[in-house]
Amino acid sequence: MKRTTLLFLLCLLMAGLYVFLFHGMGIGLNLLLFEMAVLAVLWRTRPGPFAPPARLVLGGMLLTAIMVLMHGSLLTVAVNLISAGLAVGVLLAPELNALNRSAVLAVAHLAAVPLALFRTIPLPQRHSTGVGITPKGVLSVTLVPLVLLLFIAMYRASNPHFDQFMVKFFALFEHWDISLFISFLIGLLISGFLLLTTRNESLLQWAASGKDQLLPSNSMDPKVRGELLTGAVLLGGLNVLLLIANVLDIKYVWTGFQFDGQYLKQFVHEGTYLLLLSILLGAAIVLYYFRGDLNFHRRNRVAKLLSYAWLAQNVVLALSVGMRNFWYIHYYALAYKRIGVIFFLVALCIALVLVMIKVQRGRTNHFLLRTNSVAVYGIALVMALFNWDGIIARYNMDHREQAFVHLDFLSTLSDKALPYLVRSPEELENIAVHNKELIGGEERYSRHLYMTPESYRQVIDQRVQDLVETYPERSWKEWNLADAWAYEALHASAKE
Repeated sequence: MKRTTLLFLLCLLMAGLYVFLFHGMGIGLNLLLFEMAVLAVLWRTRPGPFAPPARLVLGGMLLTAIMVLMHGSLLTVAVNLISAGLAVGVLLAPELNALNRSAVLAVAHLAAVPLALFRTIPLPQRHSTGVGITPKGVLSVTLVPLVLLLFIAMYRASNPHFDQFMVKFFALFEHWDISLFISFLIGLLISGFLLLTTRNESLLQWAASGKDQLLPSNSMDPKVRGELLTGAVLLGGLNVLLLIANVLDIKYVWTGFQFDGQYLKQFVHEGTYLLLLSILLGAAIVLYYFRGDLNFHRRNRVAKLLSYAWLAQNVVLALSVGMRNFWYIHYYALAYKRIGVIFFLVALCIALVLVMIKVQRGRTNHFLLRTNSVAVYGIALVMALFNWDGIIARYNMDHREQAFVHLDFLSTLSDKALPYLVRSPEELENIAVHNKELIGGEERYSRHLYMTPESYRQVIDQRVQDLVETYPERSWKEWNLADAWAYEALHASAKE
């Protein structure tokens, strides 16, 4: 059997498995089963052992599929899909060792999958066995159904007899489950994306062109000496300014912060936006001056030291924003964005350290993007490990006597957090009283139109009732541990 025929049959088989596992279902155990089948097929159809980048992203895909089984969060599902896409890009060119460029290859491959699937169909009298993909070929395959649909619409609008014929024709399919067919097509595209191989030679050449090490030009640019002087003056001035800002932050934010009921959202978010702008501009300045021959100038030591100091001070600035976020969490408890700020700052500090390494070792921007993409992917994997809804609900309720408890926000958390959200009327009244005291009294509290304890209790009670009634009807295919635990806990308490 030809390899292309085998791949076509495998895609059909995997599409059928996709329909069986996912049609009309939520995501849970089915994702792990499907991706284990994909990994088994890849292991059997791909020659040789997987390279380290492939092992990283395939391991990340399997890990996140397991975590979907554990807690089923949307974030984990998103990271799993990203891992699958990166895995495809890495397997297209394992020698790259650059996740950012593998991602570009994966996007191009996704556009080429319909034509690649068509070329694997074992049609008679086919002389071409390759699966070479060209933009013209992809466009032609995509346009055929669109052109047919366009002319059908035109003929129906201009010819009533043709319109009646099409109405009768479509009536033949009105009892068919079209969604089942659509699910099969989606499964076929996903299977083709994961299992087939396409080659865009120009894109592969671009992806392979990245180099980590800077090389000096044949003749030193005479402008380098002037850039060395202006760079040293600019970086020196920036260091002085940032030193003043950091000292003030340490004094007034780290150790001298006083909370008087103010709303801290602006306090944190404005600092984060300004930090991002500052870091981007600061990194851009360093990257501009150390983009070429300045890295090899024999008198660049002062400029390098000033760059290290500038980048290190930006790390301190990032920590200052972390302190703002700490106070925000201390007085207003956890929320998605506050958790996101923590991981954003971790990624930012790693990026600053990598810029230092780039300057110290004379690396290229390709090195910076390559290493940062691995760091960001690693941080995303860490974020995907946790049931954040459960963590937020438990933390906020456990700290209800210390921090402001935003009942509106808590009432929107997923079902897996419900056991932590069910509270007695007395507890909810105490929360409302504490909230009013924390932000400065009844007038300021009512001004923001927060959810009342009674409304919160009604919403949560209704959600608990819905979960207890509908959960037994769920399929084993969409099972996850967190929802099962929530159902068992709430079902047991309902019997008491």
